[in-house]
Amino acid sequence: MADSRDSKIVIIGTGLIGASVGLNLMARKDRKYEVVGVDRSRQNARAAREAGAVDRTERYLDEALRGASMVVLAVPARAAEDLLPIMEPHVGEGAIITDTCSTKASFMAKAHEVFGNKVSVIGGHPMAGSERSGPAAASVDLFQGAAWAITPSPVASESAVRVVVGMIEAAGAVPTYVDPAEHDQIVAAVSHVPLLLSVALFKLVRDSAAWEDAEQLAGPGFRDMTRLVMGDPEMATDIVATNRESILSWLRRYQGELDTIIEALELNEEGVARLAESLKSEDEDMDDELPSTPDGLMEGLLSRARFERFMFDDRTVGRQVPKEGTETPRSGEMIGQMFMGAYLYGRLKEQLRRGEEREEAALRRSGQRPR
Repeated sequence: MADSRDSKIVIIGTGLIGASVGLNLMARKDRKYEVVGVDRSRQNARAAREAGAVDRTERYLDEALRGASMVVLAVPARAAEDLLPIMEPHVGEGAIITDTCSTKASFMAKAHEVFGNKVSVIGGHPMAGSERSGPAAASVDLFQGAAWAITPSPVASESAVRVVVGMIEAAGAVPTYVDPAEHDQIVAAVSHVPLLLSVALFKLVRDSAAWEDAEQLAGPGFRDMTRLVMGDPEMATDIVATNRESILSWLRRYQGELDTIIEALELNEEGVARLAESLKSEDEDMDDELPSTPDGLMEGLLSRARFERFMFDDRTVGRQVPKEGTETPRSGEMIGQMFMGAYLYGRLKEQLRRGEEREEAALRRSGQRPR
């Protein structure tokens, strides 16, 4: 970017993410570009300017885009797609377009349809945010240590990709290349489903007759698990609308996990003993130390989840690895819990189904009606 007279970065959307991007761009001491903000909310635009997230703001999109070398779309996903054809007449050939939307496949397809190879489109999604919104919540440190997914168009130039990667790294984030469709499938599990589960849990308790008492007793666990409800409803609606199938797929899997836990909770001591004996008879190499009580079964499931959650906290971005200098626990107790947790978790439903089928067959043979 040559100098401030003919080099301009335009940020469309000066909320939490857009203003945080702007703060990072403005903080670069060697910058030779102007940062211009555009927002349909005059209040947001003014607040971003006053916070030092942009050099100036423009009211009209065409004037802001004139001569822009890079455009950052920091608006909800459907709004970003709707803006692309409006932007097209005003974006110069060879410019760079990137975004911060929570879904990528639909946006990248629309961008290619509108721009072809006229510009370099490098899709982006910083895995950072807050339940707070607006430029007042923006921070220059928002992206520190966060993964930032990037999905370059096949026709994007290498130099354009380097520019976007440079912006990401300067913000303290870690650029992570990913296919747009794969991105949407993964973030449905780690970002979009947690949002909907947060809504469901809050509604479950809030709509119950016990809400007044529950409100008094709710502690950090409930607050942490329902924090995402405080996010921007428009952005959440766009996420669901542009990633519906992936979200449904993961929600169905989650429902299956809950069913397994419910079945484990419903199992009595006699049922656990039958399950353990059945597992032993099918696998001669299995340890003799099998759960004999419902509590033992539940402890195995929880122990496995707890162990893997520790591994997640020790990860580097995109990898689950132990911290340097530590060893994976190998005690007989831990391995036993891990083994039984993994084994039972995968086999519980199958064994319960078989038991129910055998019980129904026995009832039929005795002339009784199955329950």
